[in-house]
This record gives sequence, C-alpha cells and structure tokens, in this order.
Amino acid sequence: MHKPQETETIKNDGLNEELFNAVVNISNRIPAHQNLQITLLLLAKGRAELEMPIGPEFTNSYGMAHGGIITTLADSAMGVVFRTLNMRVVTLEMNINFLGRVCVGEILRACSAAVHIGSQVVIAQTEVYNLKNQLIAISRGTFFRVGSLLTEE
Repeated sequence: MHKPQETETIKNDGLNEELFNAVVNISNRIPAHQNLQITLLLLAKGRAELEMPIGPEFTNSYGMAHGGIITTLADSAMGVVFRTLNMRVVTLEMNINFLGRVCVGEILRACSAAVHIGSQVVIAQTEVYNLKNQLIAISRGTFFRVGSLLTEE
C-alpha cells in the first residue's frame, strides 16, 4: 500500500475547495486505490485523470498487464468523475476495448469524462494511455446515483 496522496500533488481545475478535498479524502480511503497505487492527477467538474503503475503482481499468464487491472483503473476513474459532480454512484454496467498491450514497469493514465447526466443514471467514458501517449483501452460505464458526496453545495 502506498501513503495517502497530498492535495498539493493534484491539479484542481475549478472545483470548490470543499468538494476537491472530499474527492481526495475518499480516494485516500479506498483500499483498492491504495493497493493498486492509483493516484489522482487532475480533478475538474465532470473530468478526472488518474494514473497507476503496472507491477509484476498485476500480470496475466503472458507477462502483460491483466485486463482486469486496466478495467479497475477505468472504473475507478469514472467513479471519481462523478464525485467531482458531487455524486455518489455505483457501477451498473461497463465495457472495455483493449487496444494495446501493457508491460511491467509501465505507468497508465486514465482520462475520464461524464457524457450523460440523468436524474438516476449517469454515463462516463475513459481512455487509458501509456506514457508514450498511446491509446491502450477505451471504456464506457453506466452508473446509478445513490446520493450526494456533500450534503449541499
């Protein structure tokens, strides 16, 4: 597990301070984020960027990153997107297309954005890149709104 992320290391692109701190604090408390060393790079209203290093413990039988690990990064990024909109959500459905292989030692960057905001159902899309800015995967997820992150903004 890695140590909790400091807010100074994350770019805040327009979120109010209370919401920004709430999103960061929640991410710091998610065991999967800590165990997978997922870090926040950018938070903006309806957008987020996260990154994750690929270690040997995350490989498949071919020695490449396991698809489930990449899927977890994409799902996490979409969850963060909705937190930037003051929403708590749960995943209803998601799909992912893998477009390239990922080797041990690479760092993946997930760029996610909200694409539909309904009263109960919301949708986001994530693109996952390697450090050479090559597109590795595209994912779309459908989520159910279960409440607000903050009581009122």
